[in-house]
Amino acid sequence: MRVKFCKHNQWNDAVITMITETHPNIKISIKKCFGKCHRCKSNPIAMVKKELLVGNDEENLYNMIISKLLIP
Repeated sequence: MRVKFCKHNQWNDAVITMITETHPNIKISIKKCFGKCHRCKSNPIAMVKKELLVGNDEENLYNMIISKLLIP
């Protein structure tokens, strides 16, 4: 299980901390750029299974990631 984050997204640290504290088996990678700057500047974002997830806030994105990874 892997989650990718754009290095330019300001919400990364909070979401990554939430994931690593609750699900240490999930692999995290930071990518140079997703090319989704319009989303990245205004919302927390992550890539899971080649799908861009856009949250309203850090907790919302965290819940979206966990749901996508743990619920088939």
